[in-house]
Amino acid sequence: MSKVDLERRRAPRASVSIPIQLSPRGEAQPATLTNLSTSGLGCEFGEAMTEMTLVGIDLDLPGASEPARVQGVVVRCDKIRGVNPPTYEIGVFFTEMSDETRAVVMEFVEQQLSGDFYR
Repeated sequence: MSKVDLERRRAPRASVSIPIQLSPRGEAQPATLTNLSTSGLGCEFGEAMTEMTLVGIDLDLPGASEPARVQGVVVRCDKIRGVNPPTYEIGVFFTEMSDETRAVVMEFVEQQLSGDFYR
């Protein structure tokens, strides 16, 4: 990621690899969380989605007392080349998140960035 990309972000973002559930049509489907911030996430998903698609996301973060349900909108969808079956890199901007969930996500991201999560 270039310095320009980093400066564009409004919230710190941690790189992770955690299974999540993504619901583009109300039906939860598996995805892999690849990065997370309090404003959005990136994930790998098995189907393409058009920008502005509303999605539900079930986040079960390590260390959280219970899974969190958030909502967002797809802001980016890029096919990952050379991967079979086809896999897409999806960017989601959060549109609905409780204050409690935002605090849990913020703490998780801070722990990941500081390297303290597994201590």
